[in-house]
Amino acid sequence: MKQTKSTIKILKPVSGTWLSMVSLMIFLCSCTRFEANAEDLRKIVNLSGDWRFSIGDDIAWSNPSFDDSGWDKLDVPGTWEGQGYDDYNGYAWYRKTFTINNLPANTPVYLLLGRIDDADVIYLNGRKIAQDGKLPPEFKTAYDIERKFHIPLEYFNKDGDNVIAVRVYDSYQDGGIVDGPVGLYYDTDDEFLSLNFNGFWKFHTGDDKAWRLPEVDEKDWTSLFVPSTWESQGYDDYDGYAWYRYKFSLPQNLSSGDLYLSLGKIDDIDYVYLNGEKIGDVYDLKNHRYFFTNNSFISINSDWEYNARRVYKIPADKLKRPGENIIAVRVYDEHGLGGIYQGPVGIMTSEDNQRYQNKHRHSTGSNFWDFIMSRFFNYDNN
Repeated sequence: MKQTKSTIKILKPVSGTWLSMVSLMIFLCSCTRFEANAEDLRKIVNLSGDWRFSIGDDIAWSNPSFDDSGWDKLDVPGTWEGQGYDDYNGYAWYRKTFTINNLPANTPVYLLLGRIDDADVIYLNGRKIAQDGKLPPEFKTAYDIERKFHIPLEYFNKDGDNVIAVRVYDSYQDGGIVDGPVGLYYDTDDEFLSLNFNGFWKFHTGDDKAWRLPEVDEKDWTSLFVPSTWESQGYDDYDGYAWYRYKFSLPQNLSSGDLYLSLGKIDDIDYVYLNGEKIGDVYDLKNHRYFFTNNSFISINSDWEYNARRVYKIPADKLKRPGENIIAVRVYDEHGLGGIYQGPVGIMTSEDNQRYQNKHRHSTGSNFWDFIMSRFFNYDNN
C-alpha cells in the first residue's frame, strides 16, 4: 500500500488544558472551511450515476463498439458489494457512454474517478490512458489513491459518443469505484496564465546537475505530461531524483514587465533553473507558506513541501527576450507519489500573479489561523 504524506503536526500548547484546546479546535473547524490539498476544478461532464457493469475479464470490453446493453447497471460511486455482488472478489469491468460538446481549447481536461478498490486500468475510446496499482500476478493495491488522469483532447470524439471502460481487480472486502468525485474537469487556475506550459515536458530519472544547461542533448529523455504524477505515467513506485525540461519563447505581448513562473505543486522538493541559472527552490517559499499552502496547520518542520504552491519571480537578466528559453526542474521525491503533479504551470504577469495569490490567500483564511496558532501554540510564522 502506498503511503500518504503526513500533513498535520500537533505542536505543544503554551498554556491551558488539552481538553479546552481540543474543544476550541472542534468549534473552529465547524465554522471554518478546511482544505488540505484542493484544486479549483470546474466540472465539464458529470459521470456519476448509472454505469454498465459485469464481473469477469475480457480485454475486448475496452472496445468502444462492444455491445454492453446486456450488462447490469450499478451506481457509481459505490461498492459493488452494496449493489448485489456481496463477497465477490476478482476482476470486473465498468463502462460509461457520454457525449461532450464544451471542451476547453487551451487547458488540460482531467478524468476524476475518486478511489478504486484495489487496482485498475482506464480506457477512453479504446485507448489506455492510465493505470493505478498492479494487477495479478504482481498484485499491488492502490485503494487509497485518488484517481486523476489527464486526457489528451485528441482522444475525445467531439461529434458523437465517448466510452470510458474501467478494468478493476479487487482482492478482498469492498471492491469497485467506491468514492467520488466522478467526472471530467479542468483547472480554473489556468486562467491566471499568460503562457500555458501544460503539456509534455522532457523527463529523465536520476540526477546530473549538468542537466540544467541549455545545451543538454535530450535524445535519451522521455516525454511526460505536466501536471501529473510520474507514477501515473509508467514510473510506478519510483522515488529519488528526476529532472524535467521545457523550452519556450515569449510572445510579443510579454516582451516587457515582470514575469513569474508558476509550477503548481511538486512532490516533494524542487530546484528551478532558467537558461542554466538557478532562479529558486521550494525553501525560498518558506516565509510565504500561508499563501503557498492550503492548510495552515502544516508545520514548517514537517514534510510540507509537497503541498506548497510554486511561484518564482523570473529575473529579467536571465530571460531571453526574444529567443528560446529553457526551464529545467530538478525534483526529489522521498516516498509515495512524485513529480509536478498539480497546476497551474506557466508564465504569469505581475498582475495575474497578485490575483492568484489573493485568491488562494483568501481561500485558506490565513490571517484567522495565524492568530489562533500564535495564541495557543509555540509557533513562529517566520
